[in-house]
Amino acid sequence: MTAGAVLLSTFAIPGAAHAAAPVVQEASSDFTDWSVIDVRLNHGSVVGEDVKKITAKLRPLGSAETDTPVATITDFTETYRASPWEGTWSSQPVHLDTLGEYTIDVEATNSGGETIVQRNAGVLRYQKQPVITNFTVTPTTPNIDAKLVTASGDLLLRDPSTRATEAMPSASVYIDLGDSVEETVTTDDQGHFSLAREVSEGGWARAQYRGDLGYATVPLVAITPKAAPTRLILDKNSFHLVTNAEMKVTGRLEYRSGSEWKPLAGIPLQLDYKNSSITDATDATTNAAGRFTFVRRVDGDTTFEVGFPPYPYNAWIVRTATADVKVKVTSTSRFSEFTAAQDERAQLDITGIVRLAGNGYSGRIKVDIQRSANGRNGWITKKTVTTGFDEQFIVERLRGDADGYWRLRYAGDSARDFKGTTSVAVRRVRALTRIISANATPEPVRKGATLTVKGVLQEAKPASTVGWTSWKAYGGKWVQILFRPKGENTWYLMGTVKTGRNGSFAKGIKAPMDGTWVPVHLEPDSRHFAGAGAEDYVDVR
Repeated sequence: MTAGAVLLSTFAIPGAAHAAAPVVQEASSDFTDWSVIDVRLNHGSVVGEDVKKITAKLRPLGSAETDTPVATITDFTETYRASPWEGTWSSQPVHLDTLGEYTIDVEATNSGGETIVQRNAGVLRYQKQPVITNFTVTPTTPNIDAKLVTASGDLLLRDPSTRATEAMPSASVYIDLGDSVEETVTTDDQGHFSLAREVSEGGWARAQYRGDLGYATVPLVAITPKAAPTRLILDKNSFHLVTNAEMKVTGRLEYRSGSEWKPLAGIPLQLDYKNSSITDATDATTNAAGRFTFVRRVDGDTTFEVGFPPYPYNAWIVRTATADVKVKVTSTSRFSEFTAAQDERAQLDITGIVRLAGNGYSGRIKVDIQRSANGRNGWITKKTVTTGFDEQFIVERLRGDADGYWRLRYAGDSARDFKGTTSVAVRRVRALTRIISANATPEPVRKGATLTVKGVLQEAKPASTVGWTSWKAYGGKWVQILFRPKGENTWYLMGTVKTGRNGSFAKGIKAPMDGTWVPVHLEPDSRHFAGAGAEDYVDVR
């Protein structure tokens, strides 16, 4: 043998594939008819190759392989194909003289001419077989008004040789009606059984017998509920609210029954934003009258949708009905900050922040600073500032009064549907001070000589209501003596003096030149205003 011959004998040549013999996988009685032989086999490895002939020989179970068969069956038809190379072939019902179990020997030949003989390929159970006949399910499309489903049939015992049947009385039959009913019934004297139940959902219906005589079942029957159309009717479908106000959406859910609409009870519903990636559902369930109520707070203009939640599924109704709820919101404002500090000269430093809920408006707005004498009415705007929402504003040295109430006010914006607001009112008040009988003596005076500046410091405290107590002495306080030379505008501190118990004071100072003298109380405590006496011009010679 040459080297080339060795290679050719070792490797397959493309296009020259050899057919493989069939392989018998199994032989047995058919599940639905025990007198039928089923042969399952793999019939080849070449594309297009198929089974050409099947022969099954039957001999009593336990007999020798060399014993003469009691029957030879050759009429097979393919009844199931698992793949291009594998399938099941079934015979016609076999007629034998004696009931019992028989060994099946199989010979199979494919279209490529390859043959396999498989001894003891399986067993034919040639015995009386329990079968269920006349199995019916009514209705197969129940609806929300008619959920009662009835399954019935007959349990019989069939002789394979004669095909005659006899009733199987007092036998247990297991019945499924969809996915909600599983019960066992007992056959009557004629082998008849029946079960009627309301189903809560669809699914498959079937009947089964599992007993000493074997197993019997029926093809599955689909129970498919017919979904009723639904509709949502809102009592009110639009709202105009202030920000964060409570909204109550009410209505009813109905389904169509024939030509009329009926209330639908016990159905979960939800209220959520329409066409939004944000989910914040509010849930409700319809009552016996089909009524529902949603309660939630709203913080901005939006459109909600009433509809069905994804779960639970309900086969009895069409769950596509929706109803829109349109909401317009009046944005509300508030002052989150308001301070008013008053100094000794009755000047105020004011700060504030106004915030807006329900709208992201970033434009400019105007805020009024207002004063009232009594804090109840008579508010007068002292200054208007331009600011923005969430932005602090500061007003410095606003001229004030000895006593008064102050507040901030934002008027709102009707065009933008912004509601105005006012801050709390605060009272800013201090005791008044003054210097009476102020005088610088002598006059005229010689240069370098001592002149005396004197007077009386008094205070007047605010009463508990609007008004003031009378003036009285303010003792033990410091008074500053100021001097302004003739022809100048600048005041100079020339000395300080403490008042006596009766508020009086006197301070001697050497006269430098012609000018004006004035006693003042410039550094009061936080409860008093500054005060001053009358100016007095002194001629120095």
